Amino acid sequence: MPRQAAVPVALAALLGIAAGGLVLWKAAQRRRGRARSGSLREEAAGERPEGKASEAGGREALPLFAPPTLSWVERSLGADIVVVSERQEWDRVQPLLKTELEKWPVLGMDCEWVSVEGKANPVSLLQMASASGLCVLVRLPRLVASGQPVPKTLLDIMADDAVLKVGVGCWEDACKLLQDYSLPVKGSVDLRYLAMRQRNWEAEELTQDQVLYAARDAQVSVALFLHLLGFACLPATSKGENSVSGWEKVLSKCQGLVDIPFKGRKSGSTGEDRSGEARSPHKGKNRRSVVNVHSSGSQQVRDPRRQKRKPLGVGYSARKSPLYDNCFLHAPDGQPLCTCDRKKAQWYLDKGIGDLVSTDPFVVKLRFEPSGRPESDVDYYLMVKENLCVVCGKRESYIRKNIVPHEYRRHFPIQMKDHNSHDVLLLCTSCHAISNYYDNHLKQQLAEEFGAPIGSEEGVRLLEDPLRRQVRSGARALLNADSLPDPRKAELLQGIKDFFNVEAVTPEMLQEAAGLETRICNESYMPHGLKVVQCCAKGGLRSLMQLERRWRQHFLDSMQPKHLPEQWSVDHNHTKLIRKYGEDLQIQLS
Repeated sequence: MPRQAAVPVALAALLGIAAGGLVLWKAAQRRRGRARSGSLREEAAGERPEGKASEAGGREALPLFAPPTLSWVERSLGADIVVVSERQEWDRVQPLLKTELEKWPVLGMDCEWVSVEGKANPVSLLQMASASGLCVLVRLPRLVASGQPVPKTLLDIMADDAVLKVGVGCWEDACKLLQDYSLPVKGSVDLRYLAMRQRNWEAEELTQDQVLYAARDAQVSVALFLHLLGFACLPATSKGENSVSGWEKVLSKCQGLVDIPFKGRKSGSTGEDRSGEARSPHKGKNRRSVVNVHSSGSQQVRDPRRQKRKPLGVGYSARKSPLYDNCFLHAPDGQPLCTCDRKKAQWYLDKGIGDLVSTDPFVVKLRFEPSGRPESDVDYYLMVKENLCVVCGKRESYIRKNIVPHEYRRHFPIQMKDHNSHDVLLLCTSCHAISNYYDNHLKQQLAEEFGAPIGSEEGVRLLEDPLRRQVRSGARALLNADSLPDPRKAELLQGIKDFFNVEAVTPEMLQEAAGLETRICNESYMPHGLKVVQCCAKGGLRSLMQLERRWRQHFLDSMQPKHLPEQWSVDHNHTKLIRKYGEDLQIQLS
């Protein structure tokens, strides 16, 4: 992307930072204004020699931090712009961006995409700008070309709720990134909400905060206007050129755009559909969804930002209690058998088949011989486990993660299902979303290897029956359209008669037809997970264990967990399975 084209795109992201910075100006500007007023009064009274008063006042008025000025904006706009199309380019700029975020954990964020014939393509450009103005433009389709995943360092930044992503419509952008690339974004702040906090604009007198905000709002708008037109400043006028002809140069670049409402980008244009509406929690319910209209006016689709997918963390049900209570069960002779939760340990006591040995730790000794004992004192199920995210160590908002996804594990033979809590670990909501992103890539690989396409179960298991749909549509038309021509009514009634194989249609039959289920079962449907497991099962027990091991290793490679429980292993239980059942075990899938 040439720098000339990159600058306006980068500017949009930088404005997110600039507008966010407006909020931080207030305290400094207010303090500065009070100090300046006091200094002027002192000078007028002649209490200090000329010049010294202003110097003293200036020293007293030093703010906690230097307020942003035009020079700060100019420095931001003059900062580096980096276009990222390949993994190597991201790896070069990522350390610099990380350093920036350690100082000021805020990113101006925006997205651009193309709409073709009213249908929005995936996000083509992700724009990020740091507080210093460093702007990184990520061309996502090129970055993930050939099935490459999004770099984990980029995933970490976007999923980190401690790094604020600010801009206009950034929540909608986050939804689209999740929809298009399974890229989770957390920590988004829509600047329109901050703007709405400027109190009463109909007050008798505007506060200094309101005046500053309103002024900056207009100033930034005209600065962006001139910049997008290619003017570094107002077009200069000389003696040989009057101001009218100078301004005509500006107007010529706006030809066809004056007094035209913005309705989103037309097909074939670069960028995304923007409604320009703030998502006010009080007004959002009564607003119509904005649609992108094809130039012919014949096709409409739902605004892609209005889709139902939620951004990172929303919809994840974090645990309200610890997963690991680290209670112990002992054999009658006192040998430790395993750890368990408090509810299970209490069950043995309530049934009278166990005795309480101690309460801290909570230890129950069984009154009967268990079916099996651990083979060593360092067995995985004897280890005390911490309630924290095994990837980042976060101790709150964690949920269970199935290392081998349930859609595969559910079809394993019963011998491989016993004692599978080894593959249930705790992850925080952010790490869980990132892990799911990488899981989707491995699922796609398995789909290609075993000819097991991935699809929505509802969309594959059930097929739409055109005949039933036609009958239902006809019945609804008869019930709701009194002005139908008689020939059309007769045609629709005949269709219903043929479907039910009757001579006459009763009102009850018409109601039944109007509520007819149009989806039928696809008898040839086979879930992706079942087909993969079936293919692996042809190679026997070892082949299934290889599938299990592959998922475990995938988790280690993609997430690089730093807090795994002791004795967690990619080969857990495999040696025991071979010794107990042999390699020739007849596989019976669930």
